[in-house]
Amino acid sequence: MSHRGGGHAQRKRKNFKSEKPGENTNEEDLSPIAKVFLGYQTELDARYDKHERLIKKSRDLTIESKRIIFLLHRISNDQNCDEVLEQAKLRLNDLFNTVIHDIAMELSKREVYQFIKAYSAGLQEYVEAVSFYYYLKYGHLISIEKVHNQDFLKDCPKGEEKVKENDVTLAEMLSPTDYILGIADLTGELMRKCINSVANGDIDEPFQLCYVLQNIHEAFLIYSNHSRELKRKIFTLQNSLRKVENACYAIQIRGSEIPKHMLADFFSCDEFQESANCED
Repeated sequence: MSHRGGGHAQRKRKNFKSEKPGENTNEEDLSPIAKVFLGYQTELDARYDKHERLIKKSRDLTIESKRIIFLLHRISNDQNCDEVLEQAKLRLNDLFNTVIHDIAMELSKREVYQFIKAYSAGLQEYVEAVSFYYYLKYGHLISIEKVHNQDFLKDCPKGEEKVKENDVTLAEMLSPTDYILGIADLTGELMRKCINSVANGDIDEPFQLCYVLQNIHEAFLIYSNHSRELKRKIFTLQNSLRKVENACYAIQIRGSEIPKHMLADFFSCDEFQESANCED
């Protein structure tokens, strides 16, 4: 009995070995269901590849936007102000016509919100850089319509036509939420600008920046329950506002006692150094 059972198992193994490796695969390839799932696999692979490309382009957008912000912080007086602003304008214009254009070419209208998490962080950083440039140039905050149109940067017509060919514009990619989060990041740069201006002996600009930050904070309180990320950035905004108010308070109370050329030494204490170098 055991011998016959063993022979039967051996015969089954022989039959299994006698099958050609490609026979089952060919039958599955000919199956309509297998073809449907093969199409799903191809579609998913293309979607994952596009998602990875958008993440890389968003990372490039973030890196270059941070570099532009660092460039704008080099403005120390009226002598180099125009030169730095011109450099920042050219780099923002180039960033719009290259990286943002590449992101737009990757997307169709139906995919804008499907892949928004892949490039949202880069657009927020770009809004921060553009709004910081706009404030230093014109003295007030930029609106979302200005960010969409980019007229103040005098974009080249070639870049606009490329985006329009794909029917995806910056106005469609940049959501109001990303614009608000970008402005929230701007408050940290305004705080650093305030501390740097005090250290350079400018005692008027901190009060202007404090007024701007107070208005932004008051407006953001309306949308405090909009998202968890906005709540976190509002908390950072409150810390930045507190540091600017402390600087203005020190200027108002102690400013008359300290000559302007000694303000840099007075505000070089650990608290203000930490304020100037902290990250969002």
